[in-house]
Amino acid sequence: MVLRQLTLERSAGRRSRRSSTRNMHLVVFAALAALAAAAPQAQFDEYGNVIEQKQPEIRIVNQYFEQDGKGNYEYGYEQDNGQKVEEVGRSYPGSEPETGSISKEGSFEYVGPDQRTYRVDYRADEGGFQPEADHLPVGPDQIPEYEQLRQEHPELFVGAFWLNN
Repeated sequence: MVLRQLTLERSAGRRSRRSSTRNMHLVVFAALAALAAAAPQAQFDEYGNVIEQKQPEIRIVNQYFEQDGKGNYEYGYEQDNGQKVEEVGRSYPGSEPETGSISKEGSFEYVGPDQRTYRVDYRADEGGFQPEADHLPVGPDQIPEYEQLRQEHPELFVGAFWLNN
């Protein structure tokens, strides 16, 4: 009986090692497949020679960066391909040294593959990154039951800064 139990335990151990080895092979195979899919794809002419694809040269038309000694800053740039970026950052010191927060507001513009210019305005602070643009999807309105829950049980929402503002 003891011999049979030892044999079963060894057999189970081998199965678990085989299963681990099989899983490891699967993970390695998946990683290699992902790596191959992400590799740049070359294009060839009719003779099998690689066709070099040069990226267009993009020039900076305008740029600026200003910063005060308190951590506040403004920066922006514009490129000749239609891309523009502007951002203002404001630092708010905390009550303790090395604490505080920063808020950022800005926008960026780019020309899409459809040759239309897209603009995104944003704010980033304790409430997270909050983009706004006509081409971005808008989340649904909150369900009435949620607002009722907030009023009846405010203790559930203590510390959720973005919900209380």
